Formats: sequence, structure tokens, C-alpha cells
Amino acid sequence: MKKIAYFLAMGTIAFAACTEQAKEQPTTVHLKGQLIDMGSTEVTMKYDGAASMLGDSRDIHLITDAEGRFDTIVTITEPTYYSISRNTLYLTPGDDMTVKITPNNKEAEFQGKGAIANNYMKYRLFPKGGSFLEAGENLRKDFASTKALVDSLAQVRQQQLDALDSVSSEFKELETMRIKADVLNSYISYAGYSGMMYKAKTREEAKAMYDEFRSQLTPYVQPIFSQLNQDKYLDVAVVRNVLGYIAEDSGTEWGKGITLSAKTKELYDAEKYVDILRKEINTQVADSVRQYIATMKHAEFATEVEAKLKQASRLLPGQPAFDIEMKDVNGKVCHLSDLKGKVLYVDLWATWCGPCCAESPHFESLSKEYQGKDIVFVPISTDTNKKAWLDYIKMHKKELTQYNTVDPNIRSQWGVLYIPRFLVIGKDFKIINAYAPVPSDKANIKALLDAALAQN
Repeated sequence: MKKIAYFLAMGTIAFAACTEQAKEQPTTVHLKGQLIDMGSTEVTMKYDGAASMLGDSRDIHLITDAEGRFDTIVTITEPTYYSISRNTLYLTPGDDMTVKITPNNKEAEFQGKGAIANNYMKYRLFPKGGSFLEAGENLRKDFASTKALVDSLAQVRQQQLDALDSVSSEFKELETMRIKADVLNSYISYAGYSGMMYKAKTREEAKAMYDEFRSQLTPYVQPIFSQLNQDKYLDVAVVRNVLGYIAEDSGTEWGKGITLSAKTKELYDAEKYVDILRKEINTQVADSVRQYIATMKHAEFATEVEAKLKQASRLLPGQPAFDIEMKDVNGKVCHLSDLKGKVLYVDLWATWCGPCCAESPHFESLSKEYQGKDIVFVPISTDTNKKAWLDYIKMHKKELTQYNTVDPNIRSQWGVLYIPRFLVIGKDFKIINAYAPVPSDKANIKALLDAALAQN
């Protein structure tokens, strides 16, 4: 009986110890340091997991002083990817890091608990740059030699990952899948970066060449697609990018024998609805999205689509316009609402955006046709580099008053995820069209502006 009592007592103590240990599991990350050249004292640390394809409700806003210094506690319950500018962070509950981050990810500095994983992440590749192709810098004379280089670079990257100490097996598994997805993306991106289809004389010939290239890739890419096809890997951005090829058309050679999970299918289906909300909003669109949300099975995705619908609904015609803080070329602070009382045609653009610059002459020209009427043409640059904006203005003759903004309302309230973006606002400072036609679409934009003037 004494032995039984002893073991019962020890079991109770062990259970209590385990319970106490469970209570003490960390649920926060301590971040402090400096964010440099971010263009604002409010810097968004964007959630970069699977649901980030659909919305930004999990983003975290870091408040800095004038020199970019900050000290904050972030609550998380599991390891999570985030991004600050071009920097991707991997944060684990209990991390305590001092950071120095600039828009150049390779300049980042991490010290403290969690630094090993994040110093490794400094050198992650960018899918839009063709991953290992490095925006074309690693192209070779043909695909075979390019593939050999990509494979060798991936092997080096894998060796670096394998050599890391004090990182979790989960991190190594996820980052191994990132390497595989980057290899896959590099293979697929070869067609675009090599210009192989430029040799075609017709569109049909170019399509035939690309189809042949895709067929040649099949034995290389299909095994990788199969390895990536697990829900837990959806938190890796490039994995989501490449699985999109299968989601778009599961009937292709690449998708044969590969069945995407219900969760993965819902993610890509939901993205289509969110993409619509990012381009237009009206009552018909809102009703369609609302009906789709009612069918969704995964709460983390439904939450983001609901938030995106709520955000988009604030841009319906007749809703109050959101104010924008901006500065003119002399640095004078003003607000979009200062122009209330006239119809406003707003051009949101940036110096680095080719399509934006192409629309600018049309915007200036159209403004002359409306001189003397109750309308103001408002060009607002979203450049975070103020010097680049001022230099551009000096080099290009502009007759309209020019403004620049880094107001977070541009993204959080107006939902601007791409530029150029044009807005038409009524004299009463209510939205007429938050996705207005571009000025080069002269017939449609003039019809809209004329109707706005007539209504007000």
C-alpha cells in the first residue's frame, strides 16, 4: 500500500509539474531595435502565413520614434512568418531579439533569442525575381545549364540550412520546402526570363513553344509538386505561389495524380473572390461574396474574406471618403479633405511604376479639358523615397499641384494594393467610384466625371 501511495503521490507531483510547465509556455515575442528608411513612423509587420493571400487582419503595426526605434511585445501562440518591407521574419513564442532592418533584406541584423533562424532568412529568394534565377542574373546559355546551376545553388542553400544549430525541426522542414519550391519556381520562370518565346512570329507559335517547354518540365516539376502538396506548407509564400499552377488547372500534365486538399482548394477559391473585391465593389459583388462566405469551411480563411468584404463595402458609392494626409513639393502638410466642395479625380501613383508614369500625361491633358469647372485633379505620389519623387517632378514638367503621401490610410482604408489607382469623390466628400477608369480610357472617365459634376 505504501508503494501504491508513493507512486500515486509521485504521479500527482509529475502531473502538477507538467501542468505548471504548460502554463509557463511563452505566448509572446519581444522585439526592439531600429527600422530604417521605412517612410513612416508606423511600420506594418505583415502576417505572411497562408491566410495572408486573402487579407491583412493579422498584420501588426509597429510604432517607432523619428529615428525608427521601437520596443514592442507581440502576442503569438505558434511559430509564424511575418514580413517587414522585403525582410521575412520567423517568430517563435519566447523569442527576444534586437533588430536593425532596412528595405534591403541582406542588410538586416538580428541579435538575441531567435536570431539564428532570422539571420538565415535574410537570404531568402524572391519568387517574383524567379527565385534562384535572381531576376535573370543566373541565366545560362540554355535550360539544361541553367537547371544545373539552380540545382547546385539549391544544394548549397540546403547545406546552410542543415548546418543551423538551435533552430526547430519544424523550421528546417518548412525552409526545406521553401528551397524545393524555389527550385520549382526557377524552372518554370526560365521561359519568361530567357525570352525564349520572343523568337516566335505569332501568338499561336509562342503558345506552342511554351506548351512544349511545359511538357519538357513535367518529369522535373511533378515530383516537387507532390512533395509540396501538404497543408502545413501553405505558410511558406513561394509554396503558395507554385501550387497556384495546379490550383488553376489541375487537368494539366503537372497536376495529373495530384489531388489538392480541401483546405488548399478553398484557399485558392477564396483568393478569386478577394481578387474581385480588390478591383471593384458594388452591391452585386458584395452579395456574391457574402453568399460564398456562408459556404466556407475554414475559419481562418473565412475571417479574412469577411474582413476584406467589410473593408471593400466601405468603398461603395455614397460612402464617406477617407481622408489622406499629404505634402506638397515644399513640404507643406495638407489633407485631401481640404479640397472638399469640388469633384475630385485622384491619381495614386509612384515614380517606379511604369504604367503610372504612362497615365500621367493623359491625366494632365484631361485636366485642361475641365479647367474652370468644379473639379480638381489631384496627383498623389505614394513614393516612400521623397527625394526620388522630388527628382522625378523636377525632370518632368508638371502643371498640376503635386502631392506625396505615406499615409497608411492608403492601404488600410482605401485598400490600395496596386497602382495606378484612380478615385472619383463628390463635392460632398463621398465616394463616387473607388476604382475609377484610368485617364487614357477617355470616353469612360469623361462620362463618369460629367455625371459627377451634374449630380453635384
